[in-house]
Amino acid sequence: MSELSDTIFELIVSGQYDGGEKLNEVELANRLGVSRTPIREALKTLANTGVVVIEKNKGARVNAYSPESVEAAYSARSLLEPAAARLAMDYLSADDLTELRVSAETMYGMVTGSATVADIALVNNEFHTSILSRCPNRRMAEMSLGMLKPMVASRTFGNYTPAELVRSALHHLEIVDALKHKDGEWVEAIMRSHIRCGYHSALKTVESPAAN
Repeated sequence: MSELSDTIFELIVSGQYDGGEKLNEVELANRLGVSRTPIREALKTLANTGVVVIEKNKGARVNAYSPESVEAAYSARSLLEPAAARLAMDYLSADDLTELRVSAETMYGMVTGSATVADIALVNNEFHTSILSRCPNRRMAEMSLGMLKPMVASRTFGNYTPAELVRSALHHLEIVDALKHKDGEWVEAIMRSHIRCGYHSALKTVESPAAN
């Protein structure tokens, strides 16, 4: 995504805009100190990833998710992202693995400390994005990222229990171990388990009356 669309994405993840809320181009332009044209282009970019929805004569709004749409997204993601991670395994350098380890340890420190859900979500997104960026099948990587970002933007971490947050962080540490050992079966298994656990935690968010 562009730098501007990344900024709007982070505003959504941080809770500045809720699911279903309208994204006013003028307000965003004033807030970010740019004209409406780049804002409009950034919103189109976010629409392409499913983070926002643009409707004719209504403008853009943050995507809101039903239990059915969350199930569909996680089902597809649990098939595609583990395979993409396995392909990425052979293209991760020693420096890449070190950075992933630092990211995983940082997330563990955050979930056992006092970090905000928004900050945890951003670190989670960066971890998965870093792995997918090394997948040699660019189409597979792009499709995986397209399913990841909307789930991050939906702030599903908001309804995770403390134990579920710790489990998610421990999965990240194990994913790094599997990648370091270049064990493709292990990489796929732990990544799929991680995503399926995330699905059941995310489902509580869209089913909860207080989710938004």
